[in-house]
Amino acid sequence: MKSLIPKKVMILSAAALLCVAACLIFRFAVLDSPTPGKEEQSGPALTAPGIDSGGVTLGFRAVNDYFYRSDGEKWSAVYLNGVNMGLTEATTDLANPNVAYDTYRQWLSLIAEMHANTVRVFTVMPPQFYTALYDHNTASDEPLYLMQGIWFNENYMYDYDNAFSEDGMILDAFRRAARETADIIHGNSDYTDYGEIQNAVYAHDVSPWLAGYILGLEWEPGFVERTNAQTTRTGYSGEYLRTSDEATAFESFLCAAGDYLAGYETETYSFQAPIAFLNWATTDTLTHTNEPFEEEDRVSVNTENILPAKKYYCGLFAAVDVYPYYPEFLNHQPEYLEPDSNGNINPYRAYLKELRGEYSVPVVVAEYGVPSSRGSAHTAVSGFDQGGITEEEQGEAIVSMMRSIAGEKYAGSLIFSWQDEWFKQTWNTVKYSPENADARTPNVQSAEQSYGLLAMEAGEETLCLIDGNADDWQGVDPVAQGNAGGVSVQWDEAYLYLKVETRLAFGEDTILVPICISGIGSSFSSEYDAAFSGAADFLLVINGEKDTRLLTDSYQDTFYYTYAYQKGVFERDSCFETPGSGLYTPIRQFLSNEILLPLTGGVIEPRFAESGLLACGISDPDSEQYHSLADFYYKDGVLEFRLPWYLLNVMNSTEGVCLGDFYQDGGTKSIREISVGIGVPGDKGILLYDAGYSPKEYSSFHTRLKKSYYIVQKAMANFTAF
Repeated sequence: MKSLIPKKVMILSAAALLCVAACLIFRFAVLDSPTPGKEEQSGPALTAPGIDSGGVTLGFRAVNDYFYRSDGEKWSAVYLNGVNMGLTEATTDLANPNVAYDTYRQWLSLIAEMHANTVRVFTVMPPQFYTALYDHNTASDEPLYLMQGIWFNENYMYDYDNAFSEDGMILDAFRRAARETADIIHGNSDYTDYGEIQNAVYAHDVSPWLAGYILGLEWEPGFVERTNAQTTRTGYSGEYLRTSDEATAFESFLCAAGDYLAGYETETYSFQAPIAFLNWATTDTLTHTNEPFEEEDRVSVNTENILPAKKYYCGLFAAVDVYPYYPEFLNHQPEYLEPDSNGNINPYRAYLKELRGEYSVPVVVAEYGVPSSRGSAHTAVSGFDQGGITEEEQGEAIVSMMRSIAGEKYAGSLIFSWQDEWFKQTWNTVKYSPENADARTPNVQSAEQSYGLLAMEAGEETLCLIDGNADDWQGVDPVAQGNAGGVSVQWDEAYLYLKVETRLAFGEDTILVPICISGIGSSFSSEYDAAFSGAADFLLVINGEKDTRLLTDSYQDTFYYTYAYQKGVFERDSCFETPGSGLYTPIRQFLSNEILLPLTGGVIEPRFAESGLLACGISDPDSEQYHSLADFYYKDGVLEFRLPWYLLNVMNSTEGVCLGDFYQDGGTKSIREISVGIGVPGDKGILLYDAGYSPKEYSSFHTRLKKSYYIVQKAMANFTAF
């Protein structure tokens, strides 16, 4: 075991991570709890002077630090406080993202009831979204503003050398996307194919509520660098936008796309909206001297080099994605970690302050947030981790960041995101996507899937609540019996549920529940001196509230296979590469490679969390004791468990697909049978019984507002930025 990892590696248990996150989030919630005070900022001019736009309609203007909207008589300051809305529901086909009109109406109503005033979309949405927005706004005294994204094909950054490759094909495609989007916004499009809809009809003009356009995405540094190497392409001068003398080739490329959009919309609709070009911390204009990874600070995109020309009246703004846990400089840049007069540190706000000083135009934080996933992908010194936090902690973190953003004179903040999305993948989980979106299942270990304020949960309704109430188990008989008790089994798209009825003393006696998924595991446990009637891939060790965990057969340890055997981050150990060894090891999730801090030469060893350590709590959202990350609960001799399928190496429970022998073929296999048993340490005859598992034809889901929604709702109701 000791040969698996260097002695200095930091092992973070899931419980420890939750404790640290909770304490730090509370501290920062206290730090930022007051609404940004007038003592901290002088505040904007609440109105802006009129402008001669030559007859061009301007719905919004970006002036100095903020946005202004005209009511026909005066221009009044508006702080854009809202959410990002993704393309999909849980099982939406990405090739045909056809969410229903009624769903959009419901979502928009809930967003408005949260006291948000803006919805951002990343790209063109289906026609029914704009119809729903039009119907919502025409029926409301307080409309929702739209921040419309213009998508850039991400594959271009990896398939082509630079933005000017293929004789301008990339710029032409970007301009075409801008033109199609403008026509859709003005309800004048019947030529765009959308998913399976040919010549989709967009008939509703939503331009009266258009706050602005955000062009592009989070730019890959190499693509920016290769484009900047095209020095003959620097500089652009259009009728609506132009570049400064300092502009790079990539900034000139962006300017050309924005100028085309402004020109097309002006000449076709006599209308203009503020324009921004998306940026993120990786390509910001600051130098982060303690950023340990060169690719995160090697090139800048400076949209300050894109300027309005004479015919562009409504003003440019900047849009930046700012998350609290990434890049690493947010955890290590010394000036961001300096305590304030109260002894608190807030690296997120410190970075926001420095970044805001780089811009002369209004700046919107286009994305910010944290996910309420069980799994984690990054940690932050602030406690605002990328996952591994509860719904309540998610809400408090969002509110704290929202107040920090407004307090540093940003023009708006847009939470990522409105809804959870099951199709998202995370860098530190094994990636699997079914061919048919109807069979998509959630992975609660994937941080990317749980950013939403609206949960997408497995099943048409909740199958089983972990709460000590046996009502969910009526009619479900035990499938396994042993000296320690009995085991009943249920399952849905997200979890394998177990009910363990025992006569033993919980917290004093240890109970073993071996689980067979692939049949590749061991038939005995050397540590617990126990033997099974078949090969158990996983071993559930029940040992009280704080020390109950799921272990994996070492030969099927995906953490070891990925980070020791494949990547060499940790030392190899032949025991892990031998099938049937009888060694069961903790299930871990990788969080960070080794970090070398440039300023001090200090080394932070690779970090990971024990994701197999199970949290005791109640999973019923209606309970006052609700714990959104609860894995099990004990009451009166009965234990209920919900084990994430991903921890069991099951990639898709609907299709019945699990990981196979990754040392031999590296692929997946079909689940033939799931079996379970029950016993105690020293028991040499634990029998495994068929649990009756079978695949499903398709996945189902339902939605639920997370606790974070209500926390954000309360904060937004009392929120003032000016």
